Amino acid sequence: MREQDAERVTDYFSRPGTVAEWWHPDEGPLAFHYAAELQVLEDALPVDPAWRVLDVGTGPGRFGLWFAAKGCQVIGVDLNPEMQERAREIARRRGLESRFEVRPGRAEDLREFAPASFDAVLCMELFDHLPDLSAALAAMRRVLRDDGRFLFTYVARESLYGMLGDVYRRVRAWTAPSDLMISRTYGFAEVERALRGAGFALEAHFGVGALCISAQTRFFGESALQRAAVALARAESRRWPYHEGAFLARRGAHVVGIARPLRGAP
Repeated sequence: MREQDAERVTDYFSRPGTVAEWWHPDEGPLAFHYAAELQVLEDALPVDPAWRVLDVGTGPGRFGLWFAAKGCQVIGVDLNPEMQERAREIARRRGLESRFEVRPGRAEDLREFAPASFDAVLCMELFDHLPDLSAALAAMRRVLRDDGRFLFTYVARESLYGMLGDVYRRVRAWTAPSDLMISRTYGFAEVERALRGAGFALEAHFGVGALCISAQTRFFGESALQRAAVALARAESRRWPYHEGAFLARRGAHVVGIARPLRGAP
């Protein structure tokens, strides 16, 4: 698989008219899929309203705002100016602007924040867009307290959606080698190694959408096949919003992970 070009990826996500054109997780036929990620947090994470939270790659702010609604003080950072403004507007609309601050920032460079200054750090819907996952994890570990929690999602290479995505990327790399690659998948063992290398221990993981084969509905366009794929994913979500057993949890289109810092790790 072709590696991501760090400079070009950073430039892409920094510019208006890019990610804001296609990233609308709360809208469209698969909104239920992304809502299930929040349900994982609701069920699996006891939140202390006194927490200070850093939401890295906040996008429209849906995870950071979830914590703000529970009383936490949240700072969301994002590269994209349109996403920053969208998150601020949603916070204003929900009356949460006093507990949700948005700043420009990169996952790999969090030097403006003091070490061990957050009780929870979020990296949701971002792993697959990071050209240097190790650098980002190290930066986030630095600002997290030793008794804090690190929450993240990634696109699973073992999932049906991840497999299809990898096929698509291989075809694009062959047919259009100059095109920018902005996303990738991860295997479960690869994620565990990266976490441990940065000073984290995986505590729990949950799979969202094992039967979701098109998490952004772009593979099949507006077609009968697309509608059938969404209907299948919706039926799964009604019965199992997310999976906890090891086999299926690692094969969701998105895996939601909760990790603890390793004591004494940098």
